[in-house]
Amino acid sequence: MSLLPVATNRTSTPLNSQRMQYQLNNDQLAIQGLYDQLSTGLSVQKMSDDPAAAARALDLQRGISRSEQIVRNANATEGYYQSTDTALSRVDSALIAARGVAVEAAQSVLSDNELEALAITIRQNMESVVSAGNSMFLDHQLLGGVLEPSSALEHANGTVQFNGTDAVGQTKVGTGTNTAFTVTGESAIGVASVFHTGSSLDAALNEDTRLVDMRQGVGVRPGVITISDGEEKVELDLRNASTIGDIVDVLRDVRLDGRALGVQLQDDSITIQYADTLPGVLAIADTEGGYLAADLAISNPQGYQAPPLVGDRLSPQVTLATPLDDLAGGAGLDLSDGIVIDQGGERFTIDLDDADTIGDVIIAINRSGAGVNAQLDEAAGRIELRALISGVDYSIGENGGDAASQLGIRTADEETLFSDLNHGTGVSLNSDGPDLVITRPDGVELELELTGVETVEELIDAVTDHPLNQDSLRVRLSLATVGNGLELSAPPGADPIRITQPGTSDVGTRLGLIPKGEADATSEVVSGSAVLTGSDYSPREAGGAIDTLLRLEKAVRENDIPEIGRLQARLDEDLDASSRTRGRVGVWTANLQDLRTAVEDETVLMQSQLSDEVDADLASVISELQARQAALQASMQFIGQTANMTVLNYL
Repeated sequence: MSLLPVATNRTSTPLNSQRMQYQLNNDQLAIQGLYDQLSTGLSVQKMSDDPAAAARALDLQRGISRSEQIVRNANATEGYYQSTDTALSRVDSALIAARGVAVEAAQSVLSDNELEALAITIRQNMESVVSAGNSMFLDHQLLGGVLEPSSALEHANGTVQFNGTDAVGQTKVGTGTNTAFTVTGESAIGVASVFHTGSSLDAALNEDTRLVDMRQGVGVRPGVITISDGEEKVELDLRNASTIGDIVDVLRDVRLDGRALGVQLQDDSITIQYADTLPGVLAIADTEGGYLAADLAISNPQGYQAPPLVGDRLSPQVTLATPLDDLAGGAGLDLSDGIVIDQGGERFTIDLDDADTIGDVIIAINRSGAGVNAQLDEAAGRIELRALISGVDYSIGENGGDAASQLGIRTADEETLFSDLNHGTGVSLNSDGPDLVITRPDGVELELELTGVETVEELIDAVTDHPLNQDSLRVRLSLATVGNGLELSAPPGADPIRITQPGTSDVGTRLGLIPKGEADATSEVVSGSAVLTGSDYSPREAGGAIDTLLRLEKAVRENDIPEIGRLQARLDEDLDASSRTRGRVGVWTANLQDLRTAVEDETVLMQSQLSDEVDADLASVISELQARQAALQASMQFIGQTANMTVLNYL
């Protein structure tokens, strides 16, 4: 143990000198430490000074640094919000002004010059929306996709094309919270909106179906199950199974008292029984913590339910990797004929002969050159089509087969409602006679009164079942084999087919069989047969504010009062969408400000706690410094005295 300092008067001179030096060094180190505290204001200079306080201080410093970063993120995010609000304010102003112009243009007493002036005003409003859609902040698009350095919207041949993305920037401004700091062009101004949603592709279950894709993407969790016939029990470890086929293979190898299991997969179910199909106990249960049997809906732990055990509703989710052969309930899709996309006046033919998966189809559509972006909605198992060019109509049709129908994306089919024709305004019927008259090549007139007819299929049936159209010279109405539209055809004959829409009826025009502005149409003769092929009767609009304004500009120039009225309603919808997005940004801003205030208050509190842990008490430090200096002076005086001592001091 330590012997210094030794409190005794009988010490040797060397030992006494060593004691004095120890005391002097101790006082000097203490004074230096006090000077350090005075110069830094900190009572803890290193971990060894106070390990507990230093550890708490490090935690507080990390918390303060994180809070300060959150505040910086919040400040930057608020800048994005303010810029987005400014851009959306310009959109709102442009749409409000355009609606006022539309109301004025709906008057029927305007001259051509006045209509042209109103059309130019609408064009200016449209340019304002395009400019707002290209707004940027800190080199990021506000509406056209974060990280996009170039303009998201550009003019092209009288249309406006969207070249951006739907990517939304996110940042952390709270505990574990990712907050968006940009919005999408679709939500703000309707660009790249979905113009057509396909029907379900109906994927079927097979042995290659992944467990994670089953139950519409909810998935089946691998695990350990037990199977028993009431006496013998078998435990199966299926934790490494990745497909339903892996499970089926293991189950088929099971023997209970010599009896094998029979396992079959249907479109969306699995059936388990004894292979001999005879009755017996078949108990299936998950081990503790497992869910496989429950997820497959084959759990029968007590064996009360007699086999077969059927686990249904296992329908797999459609993914980009889903083979075409697994779709349509397992019947598969034959897409060898391909599809066509009509965009404005252009037609794009898409070859799908080499497509093996639904992902191949998506890629082929997106690389076709058409202004269409195809996406797979995996949750619903269907294809969504988005319009990238505003101001044109879109149509997805056949190319001689039924590929578009099989994919569920044909935009005009037999189920199309009459009420959906003419962009949702429907048809006008003749109140005083037939709505449509088809004159066959032999002169027989088929008068069709369409009151109560709701779909194109019902119209086709009305032509087919017409009492005067039951002989060998009957005409046939069907869907066009290429593109979209209806086709009237007749057996070979010398005369063409003629179709008229008497009185106030516009059914023929709305069905694309009679050109707009005409009252009748006559077929051509193809290879000796009369064929009248109509135009697409259910084209889809791109949608969004820019598309509405482009169409409104055209309608005003043409003084199309009904179309102007229809587009007024669409302007209201576009304004609502923009205002809702702007309101959402306003809510985000308010929440951000509240969060920033809370984080700043938390930072102040942590800084106060950090000060309590490591800051020096200057009054105490100064008082202790004075005491240490006095002790140092006393030590130095004592050392000086002892250095002059002689033996005479002890006599």
